[in-house]
Amino acid sequence: MVSNAVPSIVIAGGGPGGLLAAILFGRRGIQTTVLEKAAEPDQWSTRSYSIVLGTRGMGALERAGALESAREAGMDRRCIIIHDAEGNIKLIPKKHAESLGFSRSLLVECLEKIASQEPNVTIRRGAGVTTVTKKNNADDTTLEIHLTDGSVVSATHVIGADGKWSKVRSAFPELHDQATIRTEPSFGVHVIVPSVPEGWRSDGTTVIKPSDDCMFHIIAAPIPTGQLSISMVCFDETLEKYPWLAPPEDMNAKSYGSGGWEDEFSARPDYAEADTNLAEKLEELFAAELPMFLSAIGREALQSARINRRVSWVEMSPVATTDGPDNVVNYATKDGRVVLIGDAAHAITPTMGEGANMALESAAVLVDSLSSSEEGNTTPTVEELSAAFLAFGKSRPKDALPIQERSAAGNRMKKA
Repeated sequence: MVSNAVPSIVIAGGGPGGLLAAILFGRRGIQTTVLEKAAEPDQWSTRSYSIVLGTRGMGALERAGALESAREAGMDRRCIIIHDAEGNIKLIPKKHAESLGFSRSLLVECLEKIASQEPNVTIRRGAGVTTVTKKNNADDTTLEIHLTDGSVVSATHVIGADGKWSKVRSAFPELHDQATIRTEPSFGVHVIVPSVPEGWRSDGTTVIKPSDDCMFHIIAAPIPTGQLSISMVCFDETLEKYPWLAPPEDMNAKSYGSGGWEDEFSARPDYAEADTNLAEKLEELFAAELPMFLSAIGREALQSARINRRVSWVEMSPVATTDGPDNVVNYATKDGRVVLIGDAAHAITPTMGEGANMALESAAVLVDSLSSSEEGNTTPTVEELSAAFLAFGKSRPKDALPIQERSAAGNRMKKA
């Protein structure tokens, strides 16, 4: 049956992928609303952390005409500088692909500014999605999106770009039953240094590798705010030597998404005077193992330290249904009305730095799933939009899952 409804999209989640999807679908003539839980752009995390866009992410931004704005907001990443335990320094220049470094909030602000100028795009903040339902009317397949403020909005289609603990995904058993949260034996300690230390390159990522028996390494990346984002990458084996680094307990299923980005990026140790004790212990550790590093960043920076939870990712696997066994993962519902992108579909561990790149790429690939005959001034029909969601849902997993698996493997300490 051909619907006479005018297509409309609600996107749950105003992160980079959700905003890019809104820009691109809006330009195809589809009324698109972005719903974001955070009331202000800087509420995703109380701590800035670095993301780096490479070929995938920058190509997606170029599709939306957002690359030049991104270049103005971001920082070139031209090299990797490796310091080893013997004091050797190796500089590895990036010979081919361009890379841009951001804080997440700056990238979001860049995309939100562009999206807000699109006549078909509405951004609504301060009301996140709690669930999605279908109207109980055989002749009306409109979706109802229920929000945290008690209101309900309607649309013909929904894109779940609402993160690892997606409320959209959990609302539909055919999506939810495919997903398993996998936790890896690795975690990080995050520190923000107020400025890039003197003598350090602002266009490179620095990797510091102490002796093997320390069982951790450090990644330091300048961000456009002028700060230095530091991640001390640890493994469960690290706790054998430094038990005081134990991360917060893994989240149980009932708590998924309760704290938004704070679920991982602002986690704190659960003991009295945690901040002071952690800073003192890190100072002792770095003084013994990495004295030059400690001198460069300054002991005061350690007051910002947070121990994050163990890294986790979303593994999507085919499940058996009443229609027979499915042999492929599908990011879309069978009717093509709901689709997942970004972390809701393919959350990835941070090892390879591909999370934001994959989210942006998924947004662009989803819009590209509309056939070329729908280009131009003709707004796609409801049926054409559903077909695009289905095509993306079936094809995208084969590209995303191998990257997820490689990244997850990097969070397991290599055995000697």
